Amino acid sequence: MTRRDHKKSVNERGETAKGSTTSLGSAINSRPSSRSSSVGPENGDIDYKKLYEEQLEENFRVHERLRGTENELRQARETIDLNNKKCNTRLAMAEADKREKRALERKLSEMEEELKLLEQLKQENQRLKDENGALIRVISKLSK
Repeated sequence: MTRRDHKKSVNERGETAKGSTTSLGSAINSRPSSRSSSVGPENGDIDYKKLYEEQLEENFRVHERLRGTENELRQARETIDLNNKKCNTRLAMAEADKREKRALERKLSEMEEELKLLEQLKQENQRLKDENGALIRVISKLSK
């Protein structure tokens, strides 16, 4: 039996390993006993060729399941890596947002201080204007 014939026989019976969720142990336990099916009708001799073919089929099914499981594992790892990258990107963006927020808060604080200083300067300017006006009036009264 060639590998291609073996694939056909497996596919004809509908026993593909891809997508199978049964464990290896249950797959082995659920198959018919190879010794009882390989005992020939004449004088109870064991049919080694049939045993060999059955083992080849079983090995093929196990290899197919292994390939499927490896693919699932690879996809799961890729998904985890992608999620980690997204998470790291979000964290980096969050850190950048925090730095920006702190910078804006500092800028706001500086502007508030400048605004207070501006108010003080306006008050002092008005006081000086008032004082200047009073001095002008005193000088004009003295000069009369």
